[in-house]
Amino acid sequence: MEETPTTPRKARSSIVFAIVAVIVLLAGLAAGYYLGRPVSATPPGPVDGLSRANVIPRVDGWYRNSSVTYLDYGPQANIAVPILAFFQASSPTTPVSGQRNIIDTIPGQPGYSDFWRVHKVLVPSGYVPNTIRSLADAVASGYTIEVTDTVVNCPVVNPGATIQGSSATVTLGWYRGREVSYFDQGARSPSQGFVVVSAPIYAFFHGDGTAVAGQRNVIDALPGAPGYSDLWNVVKVVVDTAYVANSLKDARSILDAAVGGQLTLEPTIIYVNCPVVS
Repeated sequence: MEETPTTPRKARSSIVFAIVAVIVLLAGLAAGYYLGRPVSATPPGPVDGLSRANVIPRVDGWYRNSSVTYLDYGPQANIAVPILAFFQASSPTTPVSGQRNIIDTIPGQPGYSDFWRVHKVLVPSGYVPNTIRSLADAVASGYTIEVTDTVVNCPVVNPGATIQGSSATVTLGWYRGREVSYFDQGARSPSQGFVVVSAPIYAFFHGDGTAVAGQRNVIDALPGAPGYSDLWNVVKVVVDTAYVANSLKDARSILDAAVGGQLTLEPTIIYVNCPVVS
């Protein structure tokens, strides 16, 4: 993907879909859908072969007439799915040292999202780290699992994946007993329950649907500021053939031009995971 923006979460239908998807996932958890899964005779290998770039690209955009850079992880659902993090039952704010986080879906599977809602697994003091390596085993253990309001951006990638222009390395977790790799982009995206709140990103197109060559996408929020999210809702900016790329570098100017009839804004239900890095 090149420089695609993110979708506004105004579409009620997309929110309903997100909620239904999460309910289905959690209903399966509550029902103990782990039953009937065969136990592997030998430890399975790490998750690999995902249809995701092995080098995550850095893309330049515009923010209020100034240049910004973001990572492009591509289109994503606007939901946060469960990730299990382990804490001491006697001290629920103290993580279990050495225990990897656990997920139960990966790219290419229904319900996958780069955004995860943290679920705390509270274990006793004698728990040995990584004894539990799957959501199914966590549920079967009988340990208390608490849902939190924290949403993290942790895109699952292939082992050895890198970020263009960065020395960042992957974090290791567990997926159904298999080692899984992801980049930890932190908790910078607000949510309403399991729905991840997005911000608009403006992408430029001609009337025939072709992208405006050379035009950078435009955003109007930076990390730490109100309204910022790593998840962006793409808004199409439709311009005529006379438009010169990068004549517009500011969201307010885009909105003014739309009011003046110089261009057309088209909301979409496309969301992209593009954390701003500089």
